[in-house]
Amino acid sequence: MFQDVNTGWSRLLSGRDGLMLGLISAGIGLHAFNQFAIVAALPPAAVEIGGANWFSWAYTLYFLGSIAGGTGAAAVRDRFGARRSLILSALLFSLGGLMAMAAPAFSWIVAGRLLQGVADGLIVAICYSLIPANFPSALLPRVFAVEAIVWAAAAIAGPLAGGLLTEAFSWRAAFLAVAPFVVLLAAFTFCVEPRVTQAAPTPFSAATIGLCVAACFVLSLSSVATGGVMQAAAVAVGALLFLPALKLDGRIGPRLFPHGAFRLGSVLGHGFWVLLLMSASHSTGSVYLALMIGSVFDFRPAVVGYLVVVMAITWSTVAVFVSRVTVLKNRHALMRSGALFQFIGFAALGIALHAGSVALLVAGQMAVGAGFGIAWAAINQASMEAAETSERDLASALLPTISTAGYAIGAGLAGMIATATGLVPALESGDASPALWLYGVAAAGALITFLFGFGVRLKG
Repeated sequence: MFQDVNTGWSRLLSGRDGLMLGLISAGIGLHAFNQFAIVAALPPAAVEIGGANWFSWAYTLYFLGSIAGGTGAAAVRDRFGARRSLILSALLFSLGGLMAMAAPAFSWIVAGRLLQGVADGLIVAICYSLIPANFPSALLPRVFAVEAIVWAAAAIAGPLAGGLLTEAFSWRAAFLAVAPFVVLLAAFTFCVEPRVTQAAPTPFSAATIGLCVAACFVLSLSSVATGGVMQAAAVAVGALLFLPALKLDGRIGPRLFPHGAFRLGSVLGHGFWVLLLMSASHSTGSVYLALMIGSVFDFRPAVVGYLVVVMAITWSTVAVFVSRVTVLKNRHALMRSGALFQFIGFAALGIALHAGSVALLVAGQMAVGAGFGIAWAAINQASMEAAETSERDLASALLPTISTAGYAIGAGLAGMIATATGLVPALESGDASPALWLYGVAAAGALITFLFGFGVRLKG
């Protein structure tokens, strides 16, 4: 990590740093936008070409591919170089999109989404891995603030662009919505040569990656299982399968995880746990949020969409203001209070849906967004800098993958809770009480996250 006296916005947004920020933002923007842009396209696609039974796999295999790509990103980058890896990943992503757009059957969409998931995992992980080598430590809060804005913009523009293209042309056109991000990524990749840290090349850890993907696959079965017992078994077995991946890492092949990953007493370990738990808690509460808002308040889809993105907008707004805080003591206080904001937000959302309060619903969404906004950048920075110098790029590349794994775990928990509490039938009959179970579990996860947060420390 290098030092520089100029660490203001003018430095970040101009010259080589501006180009690098554009490259990283294009990759992260592609990652965020692509998740939202196809939401409107899949239902009419399933109606036109069949495949309603495959519907959930379009999401499940996408996340599996993303985790596989993310875990192998550091090795791919070191093998082919950052530039070539990003270009190849962009081409693979485009191929997946073309397969989905030209799909004669829904299975083609599923296959295309799998390819896009692998490419997306590679792109976002490589972009994260470039952050510590290309920006001074004092600029990192501003870098993550910009990425929060990119994420919020994608959350708003993605469904809008995909929906408009679907309505104006067809569901096939929605797969072109992400094309500007692919073009921008390629353009910035050719405009700037990314720096990488001086470390030994990362070997491809096939055995550990295979165990991680197997664990995620078993976990994902909870989204297609019909019985509560089968869902619970899938979540439990999938989570437990991560343990041999950690224990055998480096024993049955090259190491995938940096030293200290998920280990208690390690700053990096606590950082990984906080990122995983924050994502899992949010996913537990967000999977059915749009459905519950629509059922409880009978709002139009557009209004439901705006209420959902309140969280992302708050996240980005708060992140910009927090990026101006430089006193280490204050940054630690803000970072550790993020989980408490989440706890308050989840509690408010559960009560709001049960009581039918729009004001409390908005307040809960803002509290959750504020929790991410004040904590996310600092936790990522602390995790990056806690890794050994030779493993810093590897640790950075794994950060978005850890978050994706958390969202997958949370989605599995949400499905299990929804089945056990009869959420969908209850909503159809006007009973929103199952929301208290969903957000109760999410709030409990936030409290556990708060405790883990005390082991995360920024370097002075």
